Amino acid sequence: MHVAEFTLHAKPGHFDELAELYSAFARDFLSIQPELETVLILGDEAQGIVRGIGIFDEEAAADAVNSNPEFAAFNEAASPLLASPSERVELKLLHSYVKV
Repeated sequence: MHVAEFTLHAKPGHFDELAELYSAFARDFLSIQPELETVLILGDEAQGIVRGIGIFDEEAAADAVNSNPEFAAFNEAASPLLASPSERVELKLLHSYVKV
């Protein structure tokens, strides 16, 4: 399993719009990407941060997201709402605990 974290910094007054855009993208992207297992969208309105965490079956699938046309369209749509460039970090998933 592999994790891709993608953090966006909203311009003042645009947190809700950016969070909605990111959430809609994540929902739709999850439905068309078989290698994508889980997506979490997190936010800190006070700091204007909207962060997505995607869990992929393998590293190659996480790497391929950058060249995906849907991801490029999302970045283009989000761009006017951003205060600074987005940040992307890839991590190896060490453990996942789920309450059953």
